[in-house]
Formats: sequence, C-alpha cells, structure tokens
Amino acid sequence: MTTPKVGRPFQAVTSNRNTDGLERPSYLTNAYAPLLKGIMMDSVADAVLGLVPGTASVVNVAAVGGGCISDAYRVDVRCDDGSTQCLFVKGNDESFADNFACERAGLTLLHDAASLVIPRPIADGIVNGRAWLVIEWVESGPRPRSFFADLGRGLAELHRSTLGTEIGLDHDNYLGAARQINGPSTTWPSFVAQHRIGFQLRWAVDQGLADSTLRRDVGRIIDAMDDLLAGRQDPTSLLHGDLWSGNILCDQRGRPVIVDPAVYRGCREAELGMLKLFGACPADFYEAYDQAFPLSAGWQRRTSVYVLYHLLNHLNLFGVGYLDQCRSQAADLLS
Repeated sequence: MTTPKVGRPFQAVTSNRNTDGLERPSYLTNAYAPLLKGIMMDSVADAVLGLVPGTASVVNVAAVGGGCISDAYRVDVRCDDGSTQCLFVKGNDESFADNFACERAGLTLLHDAASLVIPRPIADGIVNGRAWLVIEWVESGPRPRSFFADLGRGLAELHRSTLGTEIGLDHDNYLGAARQINGPSTTWPSFVAQHRIGFQLRWAVDQGLADSTLRRDVGRIIDAMDDLLAGRQDPTSLLHGDLWSGNILCDQRGRPVIVDPAVYRGCREAELGMLKLFGACPADFYEAYDQAFPLSAGWQRRTSVYVLYHLLNHLNLFGVGYLDQCRSQAADLLS
C-alpha cells in the first residue's frame, strides 16, 4: 500500500514556529523585554535550585526551542562538588505538572531499556506556581550516513528486548497536551478500539469536530478492528508512543536520541504509525529495523490504523484543519 501523503518531510525541528506555522510570541517585540526576560530567567534558576539536589549555583540560563507546548531552556549549573552540568528545563502552567510527571516516568522507562540514547530524567515539580521538568541536556551534532539505519536497529532492539504480554500502562499519560488512556484491556484490538480510536472519536464528537461521515466511518473501523489488525505478532513491547521527526535528535557522537515520549506497552507496529504520519524515515531505517527484528507481512497496511489515531488526536488538539485528512484516512482503511 502506498504511504498516504499526510505528513511533512523528515527533518529536525529547529524553527521558532508552532506546529500551525504561526510565530511564537517573542520578547523582542515587547517594550519590557529586558525586565520580562530577567524575571523569567530568575524563575528558571529558582526552579533548578529548588528541584535538583546538589546544585550550588546557576551559571547561565538561555531560552531554546523546545516545542509548541512548553517554554524550554538550557541551564548551566555548578554542583556542590565543583563540577559543572548542563540541563534541559521545560516550564509550563501549574496545571501541567501531571504531564511533566508522566514524561519523566516515560523517560525513566525508556532510559532503563537503554537500547537508544535517552536523556536522563532528573526532576519534576512545582516551584513558585509553575510546573517544571528537568532532564539531561543533549548536545546535538551532525547526522552520520548511518544515522537512520542506527535508529532502525536501536528501535528494533528496544521493542525486542521489552517483549511481553502486558497492554497499556499502570497510569494514563499524555500525547502532547492530550490525555492518553492506558487502562487494561484483554486484547490489543480492543485496546486500540476503546482507548485509542474510540477515545479520540468520542472527544471529537464532544467538541463538535466530527461530522456525520467521520462518525460513521470511524465507527465502522472500531467494529472491524479485529480484522484490520489481523496478522500482527501478539507479543507487546515498550513503545515510545510519540515518535515523529521532531522527537528524534542526533547527539555529538552521531547517535540517535529520542525524546518527549508518551510511553505504553503495545504492538510495535503502532510505533511506525506516527513515523508514517509526520516524516516517514528513509528505506535504510526500515531495512535495518526489519533485519534486526522482522515485521509480519501486512504491517504497512496495519500501521494505517495508528496513523488515524494520531490524525484524530491532531483534530482534537488543533481543530477542523485536520478533518479532511481524518476522513480520507478512515475511507482508505475501509476501502
């Protein structure tokens, strides 16, 4: 099956634009820029000093690009033992604290699996009325020619080394700013039908974003989920859960680094759905993955179910601009 052209080319996110293409508000456009910047930097320093044990002083704080949801900073600190450390710090409203706690938990699970480079999570919490997440800073570098093959092998090893029978997770978490339900289910198709596609459809209906065509077709997909996902391998793996181009970095040693997870346990083919939507990897990624941990025949078709999940999530988060893509993807699955 031909991959739907629903995404953008695979590239690291380096711009200061939101995912909708609009420029972020800039301190440079504000007459009070120096004062506001100073207040924010002091707030970041207070957060690090309050959350990271062994920090003697904050040497420097610099705003960096970190996505469209939270503020992000590089923070250089001096530790109690005289050494220095570089941190990546994200800040948001106090209501975002649970999101950061879930992200830290997900990073910990992936870090413990240790098949790819995962930034070490350090701390999260609320300081001065704002939520904060502190993780290890990863210094970026150029991608070597083997980058995507290395990524494919590393992802395959993550999935292979964490094989089991569990589905979901012991807590709900977040896909971006959206709640992701990870409750128990007896089978993988029922989990996808209820907690992935079904949850997103109900949310879209509640928001008035799903027209009659989308409701009808997604309802049919939910009813046909056993057939649509037939042929996959039954064991489940630990999944990153939100693996798109913006969450894949390259460190100074040329190694793939994955960040911003929405982890749960599920069919590893689901991992490839997000890659298919926003920045399909080149052929050497898939070749290396399949050589390290072969996929079952028909996996390309089955990943289209997970593309629909992420499209519905974007519909719910960003509005009707994604409605046509959702309808097209649903119709393709039913064809």
